[in-house]
Amino acid sequence: MRLTDDALEVVKNYPLCDHCLGSLFARLGKGLGNKARGEALRRIIIMELDRMVREGEITREEMERIMSNLDNEETMKVAEMLGLKVQRKACYVCGGKWEELVERWARKIYDILKEYEFDTFLVGCTDCGGMEERQREIISAFRLPYSESIKNSFKREVGKRLKEMLGKEPDFLDPDVVAIMDLKNDKVKLQIKPVFVLGRYKKLVRNVSQAKWKYPYSVEEALERALKDFQGEEVLLHASGREDVDVRALGTGRPFVAEVRKPKRRKVELKPYSDGKVEFSFEGYVTRDWVEKIKEQDALKSKVYLAIVYVPEGISDEELKALEEFFKDVTVSQRTPKRVSHRRADKVREKKVYYVKTKKLNQKSFMALVKAQGGLYIKELVSGDEGRTEPSFSSFLGKEAKCVSLDVVWIG
Repeated sequence: MRLTDDALEVVKNYPLCDHCLGSLFARLGKGLGNKARGEALRRIIIMELDRMVREGEITREEMERIMSNLDNEETMKVAEMLGLKVQRKACYVCGGKWEELVERWARKIYDILKEYEFDTFLVGCTDCGGMEERQREIISAFRLPYSESIKNSFKREVGKRLKEMLGKEPDFLDPDVVAIMDLKNDKVKLQIKPVFVLGRYKKLVRNVSQAKWKYPYSVEEALERALKDFQGEEVLLHASGREDVDVRALGTGRPFVAEVRKPKRRKVELKPYSDGKVEFSFEGYVTRDWVEKIKEQDALKSKVYLAIVYVPEGISDEELKALEEFFKDVTVSQRTPKRVSHRRADKVREKKVYYVKTKKLNQKSFMALVKAQGGLYIKELVSGDEGRTEPSFSSFLGKEAKCVSLDVVWIG
């Protein structure tokens, strides 16, 4: 029997507990478990040693020496019944502390996870504190082809114990929380799956940036306050496009996905929030793939803007009527504006203007309601950006036009 011969040769040289012996033959007998494999091999080895002594193949002293390497209380009882003097040696791989280690690390993770709300979990391991190296030494020495890494076995056994303690199921594909053990440094690192929330925001005042930046206040900071009940370490805003710092977002608001990183709570009642500067409405929980969806949607959506335009040379009613007629279903060729060229690729984009509705305010100013394809820079549609946007209000009128204020009032 090759299997028994291999196992016998191993325990002649290394003391092993049932679990660590079984892990050397883990790919055999699927479903048994390493402890059961080791237990079966240990008992067969004891019977084989007994036979070998009876038939004169080995001495009682040799049997005593080998049985000393079978780290199990049952071995000691059998030795006593056979009248053998056996001195039990601790397992070379785990130090004879396998059950103790599993229980200690399961308890350690359990105590850490008590602070978190989650439904599913997984256990990982980066360092087994020398056990893996010692096991590899044995595998290499005896060329054992059916072994399983002790690291895999350890994290599985800790996971089983945690399942009992937590009353929760492990998830091997997308767990809420992953607890990663580092036995060498006696640490547990948690990987917490973010929570993603779909919503819309309105920016009610100007000089508020979308992301945290050099400005005194941002939509992202307000979002952290709105979602504070998740007790996350960080909240990131993934929006469908962005407006300039000096542009308000009104009307229907701008769609976004909030990513709450390392949340302690995962199930929070989503309530509307407003601090007078930024207003949020939340539509519900979504998955990670919504982050890309919301960004991809920006170029496909149509948007309506309200711009106040100043024309230093003055503007007539006839010119405004002609402007409206011209910018009806017009394709605009727009090179990346100078003001954003430091952070955006320099390329030409073609975007559609669906309509422009105007209302004269005075001899030099008018209000323009512009419906356009997402991604069109409205300020440059007005000014022309020194010819980088064509056609523009300025090029059509044949005179300078400036956008002095801008609001987003509808996003489709």
